[in-house]
Amino acid sequence: MDPQHTNAKHSYLRLGLIILVVSTCLGMSIFQVYRASVKAERYEQMVAAQSAAPVSINAVIQQSSKDFAALELRQAVLRGVWLSDKTIFLDNKIRKRWVGYHVLTPFQLEGTQSVILVNRGWVVAPRLRSELPVVSSVSANIELSGLLRRFEQRVFELKAEAPAGRVWQHVREEEYRSKSGLGSEVTLLPLILLQTSESNDGLAREWTTPEHPSMHHIGYAVMWLIFSIMAAAYGWMLWKRN
Repeated sequence: MDPQHTNAKHSYLRLGLIILVVSTCLGMSIFQVYRASVKAERYEQMVAAQSAAPVSINAVIQQSSKDFAALELRQAVLRGVWLSDKTIFLDNKIRKRWVGYHVLTPFQLEGTQSVILVNRGWVVAPRLRSELPVVSSVSANIELSGLLRRFEQRVFELKAEAPAGRVWQHVREEEYRSKSGLGSEVTLLPLILLQTSESNDGLAREWTTPEHPSMHHIGYAVMWLIFSIMAAAYGWMLWKRN
């Protein structure tokens, strides 16, 4: 076989591979820019919703048309009573290097059969794994305020296990509906309230607004762009050498 023909064939193969690498890196860079724009939009929606006037969940329940999806990220106030015997503990929550739980208690809205799950805050875990924290709850009607969020949507699990007992690893809407023990007569709202009001229960509540997420993805976009430039430069040098 002609050596020149073989070398030319190898050169074209290398060129094709380099073009593929450059195209892939550019595609990843564009994808990260897109992810940055999506997260920036959601972040701005979150900030705008939290700066708006709080919505009364009790008033929303009385309306004929209830758009709960539109309430996500909003500040809210509600009045009702704790269903303390249905409290669950969300496991493996770290605060200042201490292991603990998030305490989640259903809250029945005054004068209704509607219930919203409330993340009341963080509590340190007892020394023994077999023990659970003791959390005080007022038995009378009270008023709460907080931030509305969706249930967990996507979680990483090595092995999918249905929740059992009072200590849960995740709290997803469908699982909670079936495993909460609230009863069929109860209407569970498709949102969770992150409580911000004080209740003298000793729980830590630190629901801070996260940092702007777009810069994280912009950094990745720049990294992939640099990779594409490096691959293109390497390909150009090989082409010139041949």
